[in-house]
Amino acid sequence: MEIILYVAVAIIALAFAVLSVFLIKVLKSTETTLSKTAETIDSVQGQIDGLTKETTVLLHKTNVLTDEIQEKAEKFTPAFEAVKDTGDSLQKLNQSFSKISDSFEKGVESKQGNTVKVANWGSTILGLWEQYRLKKSYTQSVKEDG
Repeated sequence: MEIILYVAVAIIALAFAVLSVFLIKVLKSTETTLSKTAETIDSVQGQIDGLTKETTVLLHKTNVLTDEIQEKAEKFTPAFEAVKDTGDSLQKLNQSFSKISDSFEKGVESKQGNTVKVANWGSTILGLWEQYRLKKSYTQSVKEDG
């Protein structure tokens, strides 16, 4: 029975040795993977550092450009205000012309009415004058004949 015990211990020792070999292989594989992962992380870190520097430079340039645009916009503000004032003046001028045109049109319309009245009075006066002349000439011809 003792022999069974020795055989069992030998089997356990052999199983432990096989398990240790496989565990060593897995750990070496894991070590290789971790090493490659560390290299990748170092590479990514370098790229991130480069991107950070480029982003900082780009941000600085953007801030400078924004300041320049702000300064130039402030310089053009009086020009924009002058254009607006010119537009307002032209609008007022157009309104004045419109009022003058309306006033002129109303004046012409009222004068047309007066002109028609004057023409009617003129026709009436001419008609009366013609009747007076005819009557006078008739009266003179009656005096000469009679």
